[in-house]
Amino acid sequence: MNKPAHFFLFLFALGTLMLGLSFLSPKEKWQVGPFEIGYYTPSELLGALWSEDSTVDKAIVVPENLVLDALIEETDTVTTPLLSEETEMLPVAEPVVLDTAIQLSDVKLFAPFFEGLERLSADPNSRVRVLHFGDSQLEGDRITMQLRDAYQRNYGGTGFGYVALQPLVAPSSLAFENEEGLARKTVFGRRDTAFLDMKYGHLGSFTLVEPNDSGQFVGSVAFKKRKWGYSRARNFTTAKMHVEGASPSIVQILVADSIYSTRIFPAGEWTLAIDVPNDDKFSMRINSKQQIRVYGISFESPFGFHADNVAMRGASGMIFTKMNRVQFKASLEREAYDLIILQFGGNAVPYLKDEAHVGRFARALARQADYLKRLHPNAAFLFIGPSDMARKNGLAFESYPLLEELTHRLRNELLSRGIAFWDLYDVMGGSGSMVKWVDAKPALAVRDYIHFTPKGASKVGASLVRALKVLEDQYNALIAIERVEMQRLADSAALFKQMNQGTGAVTGSRE
Repeated sequence: MNKPAHFFLFLFALGTLMLGLSFLSPKEKWQVGPFEIGYYTPSELLGALWSEDSTVDKAIVVPENLVLDALIEETDTVTTPLLSEETEMLPVAEPVVLDTAIQLSDVKLFAPFFEGLERLSADPNSRVRVLHFGDSQLEGDRITMQLRDAYQRNYGGTGFGYVALQPLVAPSSLAFENEEGLARKTVFGRRDTAFLDMKYGHLGSFTLVEPNDSGQFVGSVAFKKRKWGYSRARNFTTAKMHVEGASPSIVQILVADSIYSTRIFPAGEWTLAIDVPNDDKFSMRINSKQQIRVYGISFESPFGFHADNVAMRGASGMIFTKMNRVQFKASLEREAYDLIILQFGGNAVPYLKDEAHVGRFARALARQADYLKRLHPNAAFLFIGPSDMARKNGLAFESYPLLEELTHRLRNELLSRGIAFWDLYDVMGGSGSMVKWVDAKPALAVRDYIHFTPKGASKVGASLVRALKVLEDQYNALIAIERVEMQRLADSAALFKQMNQGTGAVTGSRE
């Protein structure tokens, strides 16, 4: 039988071992691939019982990411010809602490979006379209779906818009099943270098239809409506596909193995409508004699409000200048986007080394946004900054040390280029907010301390809708004042003309 003294001796020996290891282990963490390995310091084990000399360097060492540095360098050098006509820089006011509003230098920069809404309100048969680029925070239609549903309720429209034919994560309203003969290719992440033309459509990806054993290029996919998303998103009435092929391709929609509709896409690059059923289940079959690229398919209605969710897992927002400029520009113009939202930066946060590195990254990312703005000047532009993110430092989780500096630098770089900025870091509550969102009941973020739960994403989406509404009210108030002033000037001019006519004033030249 074990004696109590033996047990306490064991605990004492274990504690001594742990404390000894804390003295012997280096203070810096070891980098093993994407992971950091470290051990507790004496101060973390002993807390207030331990005091360190104030001269000890307590700087947190952030590992260098060679890929991130390469992306920044590419934006600064290789893409210089594309960025040589950057927007003239505008003055930027000092930031407000925990600013949850959409910030911009001039509310009239959002005229394309708000005028589009006014037009749609007057004519229900018109359209307004939004494009929402982002990283994995958007996967599964998150955040975008709240924005879309709010505006579809007020302005009409159904469907969830564009999606890849082979999405990494399917939208919440429609499942993609039994995919055959299809291969996903993206401009972000691990890019297939065999495709040198850099044509990826406006989604930054395409689905390649591959050859079968008989040499025919055949692909198929089954669709099933899901109850997870909003009902308006899954009640689409039509679809359209952006396809490119060296020979004509036949696209068939089937319901229970019976052909519902057929569309022939001629050789070349086309975006054509396809009839789809109201059934909860249907499938698609694509057939061609030569290779086909499907740049995307949109499930929508012929009119109303539409918002396209483009989630790029692992992307840092440095990909737009890589894409084929002619095709990318043509795609944006074809869809006539009124508002383009970019939401990037989070994937770079763990690899930022110091404030100088932060400044270079913020500038490079802002230049990408500015390039996109000049590529499609008919849209309003909004950049959503990275959310709070936390990492474990000793026994506690804390916000990444350079995250606040990044949001500040991004804000200044973007506002000076005429691009609106919404600070998601501030919207969440600033430093330490990610820990609070993880600990909330119900949880608003998952325990990777990076991504939102569905409830958290819904909260962010609802906050974005409110922020846009506040901005719209500001815009309408300004326009109302300007219209009153214009009417006053017109009335004054009419009165002046009437007075001149009444007194018989002559304006001709004298002889």
